[in-house]
Order: sequence, then structure tokens, then C-alpha cells
Amino acid sequence: MQETSTTKSSATIATLLIVAYFGVAAVEIAAEFLNDAMLVRYAKPWLMPILATLYLCTSKKRNLLFLSALILTWIANMLFISKDFNFIIIGTLFFTTYRILIIFLVIRLVRVPGIIPLFIGCLPFLFIYLFVINLTYDELKEGFWLFVFQGIFTIIFGGLSLGNYIFKSNKANTYLLISTMLFTFTQFLFVIRLFYVSLNIFQPLAMLLYVVAQFMLYKFIVLEENKLARHENINGTKQKTV
Repeated sequence: MQETSTTKSSATIATLLIVAYFGVAAVEIAAEFLNDAMLVRYAKPWLMPILATLYLCTSKKRNLLFLSALILTWIANMLFISKDFNFIIIGTLFFTTYRILIIFLVIRLVRVPGIIPLFIGCLPFLFIYLFVINLTYDELKEGFWLFVFQGIFTIIFGGLSLGNYIFKSNKANTYLLISTMLFTFTQFLFVIRLFYVSLNIFQPLAMLLYVVAQFMLYKFIVLEENKLARHENINGTKQKTV
């Protein structure tokens, strides 16, 4: 009875945190659309802490690696608030480190697909990055190699996600694939808006994709960790029985 009550309480807290996450995200997206820099500075810092709290509330195997990754992307977000190109470059470095940690975490959680599914999975993301580079090569200048470096990890992450989905199309892998695709389109919009075409809708749209992508990634992590925790509990019970 007490365990059921605790479960219901945790579910209620998780629901409130999800509402808070998307509520703050809605404020942030509206602020981006209205070009309200002050509101952006107030809303954006809350997104990752809320998601981290939600993760701690719902995961049965809390991973410091994922929490560290959320801290890195939070720092990147704070730097991206600035319009200064130097801050954007530093923010890109933090986001690239975040991406490396996430790739490492995903490899630990799922079975890595074979070479052929991985290669096929990389192709769509490779084409997207080649297209963006072709559009913005002259404008990127000193940031070109950093963009290429980040693109390599995004292509690998995309190939891993799509290849894993081809190998096993379950709910967790679907979340991972959606997250990866949304992250890729977010970066595409970010670069196009920064160097090529500045439309007012690009930034709020990129923010919407980013928020959903982070939530989908969180769902994938929690599903895989909780599945792993159940397997460990079952194995532990069998060992005790023996």
C-alpha cells in the first residue's frame, strides 16, 4: 500500500514537472518570437534544471553522465543567448562535448548496430550537413572547422540512432531517432538563421524543435535505464532463489 502511494506521488510530481517544462518552453518560444531578450534570459535558464529534476524523479538508475550532459547543454544555452560570435563559438564547444557524452551514453545503453545499418543511418545526416556547409561556407570563416567537428559527431549520432532503429524499432529507439532528427534540424535552422537568411520564425521554431528533442532524448534514456533496472532485479531475484 505504501509503495503504491509512493508510486502515485512520484507520478504526480513527474506530471507537474512535465507541465512546468513545456510551460517554460512555451514562454521561451514566445519570447524568441517577440524578440524579448529580457524574457529569454529569465525563461531559458530554467529548462534544463527542470528536465534534470524530472529525470531524477523518474529514472531508476540515475546516471551522472546524463546529468553532466544536461549541465553542458545548459551552459551552451546560456552562451547562445548572447549575439556575440565568440560566445557562440564557445557555446558550440560545450554543445559538442554534450553530444560526445550522449553518444557514449547511448552506446552503453543499446546494442550498437552493424557496419551496414550504421553506414546507411549516417547518409541522410551527412547529406544535410554537406548542404548546410555548401550554403554557409564563406560565412562560417574561422568557425568552419568547429562546425565540421561538431557535424562529425552529429552524423555519427544520427547514424547510430537510425541504424539502431533499423536494427530494432521499439518505442525507446523511436524516441532516440526523433530526438536526433529534431536536433539536426535545430542546428540546420540555427546556422541558416545566423549566416544566411534571418527570418523571425527561425529562432522560435529552432527552440521548439530543441525542447521536444531534449524531451524525447530524456524519454529514451529513462526507458532504457528502467528496462536495465528491471533486468537486474529479475537476475538478482533468481540468484537469491538459487
